[in-house]
Amino acid sequence: MSGIEVAGLVLGAVPLIIAALEAYNEGLDPIKSFVRWERELPQFIRKLRNQHVHYAQTIRILLETITTEFELAEMLSEPSGQLWKDKDMLLKLEDKLQESYQAYRSTIADIERITKRIADKLDLERAVELTRNDLEAIIVANPPKANDKFEFRKRVRFGMNKKTIKALLEELDDCNKQLERFTDKSEKIETFRKVTKPSFATRLQRIQSYARNLHESLLLSWSCSCRSYHKTSLQLEPRGNIYATKTKKAGQSAQTCFRVSFTSSGDSTHPWHLQIAEIHIKEEDDQKCSTPLKPEKKPRMAKSVSFGNTPPPPYSVLQNPAAALPPVLQEVKDMCASIQQLHKSSPCIGFSLDSRSKLRGVYPITPTIESKVASCELVTLEELLDSPPEVNGKPAKLSKKERYALALTLASSALQLNGTPWFPDRWGAKDILFHRTLSGHRLIDIDHPYVTSKLDELSKVASNVQKPRGFHNKNTILLALAVALLELYFGVSAEKHQKSEDGTANDAQLTNPWTLLALAYEWTESEQENMSAAFSNAVSHCLQCFSNPSASLQDNDFLQAAVEGIVLPLQDELCQFLGTQVP
Repeated sequence: MSGIEVAGLVLGAVPLIIAALEAYNEGLDPIKSFVRWERELPQFIRKLRNQHVHYAQTIRILLETITTEFELAEMLSEPSGQLWKDKDMLLKLEDKLQESYQAYRSTIADIERITKRIADKLDLERAVELTRNDLEAIIVANPPKANDKFEFRKRVRFGMNKKTIKALLEELDDCNKQLERFTDKSEKIETFRKVTKPSFATRLQRIQSYARNLHESLLLSWSCSCRSYHKTSLQLEPRGNIYATKTKKAGQSAQTCFRVSFTSSGDSTHPWHLQIAEIHIKEEDDQKCSTPLKPEKKPRMAKSVSFGNTPPPPYSVLQNPAAALPPVLQEVKDMCASIQQLHKSSPCIGFSLDSRSKLRGVYPITPTIESKVASCELVTLEELLDSPPEVNGKPAKLSKKERYALALTLASSALQLNGTPWFPDRWGAKDILFHRTLSGHRLIDIDHPYVTSKLDELSKVASNVQKPRGFHNKNTILLALAVALLELYFGVSAEKHQKSEDGTANDAQLTNPWTLLALAYEWTESEQENMSAAFSNAVSHCLQCFSNPSASLQDNDFLQAAVEGIVLPLQDELCQFLGTQVP
């Protein structure tokens, strides 16, 4: 039995033992009570009751922070209930106690031993069908009545001498004090961990803010008559620096980078068809390290967002690199015209986004990604899973390394872009796109997935107003992520998996959240033993979040838990697979 299940049984058994001792004391013959040690029994009963109160309060403190109000009430009222046996509850307790858990479990075992020894000297009925734990058998056979009183069908007997029970109560008191110390220490350590551990939620919300500002600025910049032919795709990235748990070196600036591809589906006479923009964001910490210019010459910006590296001359206005600040660039009012300026001379172009979300530029930059995109032709993740391109006459399937890396990228991106116009709530393998390349295996840029949508569709949510949805669930994006993780782990799309299971594959059905949920649950259950711990835990966390109507990724604690339950396990597993160190 686990440490938390045993704790529940002790919590339920001690009141029963106290009631039995009281029944025994009341049934004693007055003369026997006077001449034997039993005249001191009421004092021992009182001490045992006090120890139970002490124990119950400590257990309550332990459970307060790892349970909801309703779960706590159910556990305290049903000491042998299912919540005490829940594996997730045990994991939460282990996480709370950390290195103190084994000492806690040993102390609980001692309390159980003391309780059993007293119970063994009482002539109490036991449930014959339960043999794994004596306390559980006693609790089941002697349930409390409606008034929480116990009734015994036969006269209770008790055969323990005064010296023994006194020693047991002293030992019980010592165990309770140890348990209390573990609890107090864990509370202090937990408070310290919450203060000192990285706030992943805060980092993600900053990325979301940048993504929203970027999207809004791009919408305003597409003013050309051919805007309906243009698409903007945002590259999805794992952004491991967001989930880094180690302290950064002094002087190291925090930077956020994006990569965007602009495509045009117009006829062959259109001036351009594909353009890549590499995005570099300088955050406030970078500005603090820069030497400010005089206000009359150039106002200092509180925050700036730049696309790409610092632009080369003639756009650089300062000769001293240490004192360089983002140059003043013209506001982009016609994105199409701006792209036309440099699309023939530079594979990548850059822009700047000022503190007022004004898009400025344009300037050429050197791309940091070596693979060169060949055309605006895109391949979906679903196609790569079910119908991979052939190389030398054989299907070039995604390798395990590529699928693990994509899983981490999608999990991280779903949390980074949740609630922004870039990432839809209901997404799937068909929405994850890859550009073709000039060279490399498959001639597809597997390492850099994109998510894309028409600007006309995105403009409907330019003011952070979501389109009406038929099914209102704040965590639908996590249900889609659970399915995507299953697809990547087993290397097959959900549609193909469903067809192999029941011979049918209905695309329309897989857009229904409840159908998708049933598919994910059945898939996870049937392949539980074949999945790694990281993928299994990540998928389970996604499904639990979707099924929780009160949970929301907009909540800091819930978002933090999503990172710890989904992204970090996948990141650890990828690092183990590659033999690299966790950031």
